[in-house]
Amino acid sequence: MMTITIASLPDREKLVAELWYNQELWGEISQDTGELILEIYPNSSHHFHQLKCEELIMAVQQAKDKLLYG
Repeated sequence: MMTITIASLPDREKLVAELWYNQELWGEISQDTGELILEIYPNSSHHFHQLKCEELIMAVQQAKDKLLYG
C-alpha cells in the first residue's frame, strides 16, 4: 500500500513529501532548491523496489499536490 507523509525534517529548510510502500520509505520529494526533486532510496534488503507504474505515477502526483497545495 502506497502512503504519503508530509514532514518537516531537521536537515531540510522546507517541507518534504515522504513516499512509503508497505511501511518502507522508498522516496522523498523535496523543494529546497526551488525545484521539486525526487530522491529514490533502496529498500532495506538493498534490492530494487518493484512498484506498479500507474500506482507510482499517482503517488508522485499526490505527493507533489500535497507538498505544494496542502
